[in-house]
Amino acid sequence: MEVSETFGDEARIQLNFFSFMTIAIWVCFGAAITFAITFHFVVSFAAYEGNGNPNAMFWFASLMYGFMGFIFSLIGAAVVYHPYKYWCEKMRGQRVRGKIALINRGE
Repeated sequence: MEVSETFGDEARIQLNFFSFMTIAIWVCFGAAITFAITFHFVVSFAAYEGNGNPNAMFWFASLMYGFMGFIFSLIGAAVVYHPYKYWCEKMRGQRVRGKIALINRGE
């Protein structure tokens, strides 16, 4: 089986649900981690009592806010997939730019 690649600068694509959710998972994971770290520093400086002992509830809350951010972002991505799909159908695909390889599989 021969595989050839054609490179271009622009393409139109429409992701299926699983590809869309795969990208959304990585974006949501990054958002959740960023939110948890930021929340940790904001609360730790605001709730510092001066004795240097971290509150166990604070760590639990930090983890839960990060997890909730991930879950709500993931649910939001699943909900927005249908408007995305409709928009791609109207616009004949999503326009992307970058290094794109079009793979033709010869059989």
